[in-house]
Amino acid sequence: MTSDPKPVFEHLVIGHFVGTLSEVEERELAELLVTSEEAKELFASHMRLEGRLHSLGRDGLLREPSSVPKADSEAVQPVGQQSRFRSLRMPLIVSTAVLLAMLFRGFWPASVDAAEVLQEARQAAAEQVDRTYRLMDVRGDGDGVSIVRNLKITLRGGRRFVLQPQSGAYVMGSDGQEYWMARPDGPVFVTRDFAGLAHELKHRMPNRRLLDDVINSPDEPLLLDISGLLKLIEDRYAIELVESPQTTEYRLQATRRRGLRTGPSMITFHVDSDSGVVLKVSMSFGRSGSRRRTLELIDTPTLSDGWYHHSQHAPERQVERLD
Repeated sequence: MTSDPKPVFEHLVIGHFVGTLSEVEERELAELLVTSEEAKELFASHMRLEGRLHSLGRDGLLREPSSVPKADSEAVQPVGQQSRFRSLRMPLIVSTAVLLAMLFRGFWPASVDAAEVLQEARQAAAEQVDRTYRLMDVRGDGDGVSIVRNLKITLRGGRRFVLQPQSGAYVMGSDGQEYWMARPDGPVFVTRDFAGLAHELKHRMPNRRLLDDVINSPDEPLLLDISGLLKLIEDRYAIELVESPQTTEYRLQATRRRGLRTGPSMITFHVDSDSGVVLKVSMSFGRSGSRRRTLELIDTPTLSDGWYHHSQHAPERQVERLD
């Protein structure tokens, strides 16, 4: 073995599939596949590219050499066919070892802990990166399903957000220092106290139940902060990884702990397996889960710091401070 094993196992893996390895090299590769995760991953990649996982049973590796009449076999067999059989035997041993590793030891990366995925998601949510989510509230009853709220929320770490309902009735946000809200035909209300904003705007703001949900209701997780939502899940929910149909994401299911009566009964969220970014959150309320709230990532724009200031969304408006 050399001090830098990566070029060695790359050479061995490629040589295995093009059929240029000696028997000694095949054994060396077999040992590497037992001890090196990198080697196993590279071998798996080549197996997929070569179609080995689907063709081991039909490309000759698992079949005996074509039968030959006994008399002809005794006349022709000696060196060539025995050599060919040996050259097929070691690749078969290596391939079989890898398949067994996949079945019994888990070929793919070791199972990820749900708490670890949650922490990665919290770190990603705190990043100074702009992400736009669509938020929808859906209610279902005997008469069917209806959408009762449809909003677009752009978020960035550091308590920056801009919330825009589909109706365009108002726009609300925070630049990380102050919270603000404006209607199309009125002034911009500004405060450093979000709870104070909710109180002052209770009779002025269209669809004010939203603000009540965000600030005042103990039955709602924080809408405008993914980090806050994930912290709520960590503190009050039992979480587990569940099977996801997408290989590029983790799916976690959070169930409200026994004895707690507020908050969604269940929260399911999908996290990108590479970046930790929350892709989708689905919350079920009530015993029957008849009311659901979903938050789904729809865009990752690149925005300036100033975009979160009210002047970008309600320019040249009178400013009324509520402090």
